[in-house]
Amino acid sequence: MPGILQTEPYIRAIIEGDDVDRQTAVRLDRQKVIDRPDGPELNFILSESALRRDLGDRATMREQLSHIATLANRPNITIQVFPLDAQTYVTSSYNFITLRFGQEVASDVVYLETFTDADYLDSPEAIRAYNRLWGRLQAAALGPAESRRLILRIADEMK
Repeated sequence: MPGILQTEPYIRAIIEGDDVDRQTAVRLDRQKVIDRPDGPELNFILSESALRRDLGDRATMREQLSHIATLANRPNITIQVFPLDAQTYVTSSYNFITLRFGQEVASDVVYLETFTDADYLDSPEAIRAYNRLWGRLQAAALGPAESRRLILRIADEMK
């Protein structure tokens, strides 16, 4: 689940170690960017398996899923779900973020977070490959309205 979409209880459920309060505060502070009037346009494809994975207790997951469904109503946020039964060879197991600065594709950078570090890819070949992958994932994912209904249905199952 992308950090910018996480609720405080969900963040606390996934962070380990002694620095939970600081890490939670930092993540919540980063989320303020989506509340700005000039906030960024954000597009997400979430794996259905991530939505069904219990992290924390059921109340935490229900709140997290309801939060995502609420964010999906914002005009600058598009959330799609890659269903478990997607009929495609593309999987949703690739975690990446494409950052676009301005309108030009030439400014794109792909951000890959690893367990201990992060990589930034800016070569035209890498950008093209990840843009193609994004297109395939988007084509195989449910539409935004269907995705929101599925998210709410999964949240309801958590009761």
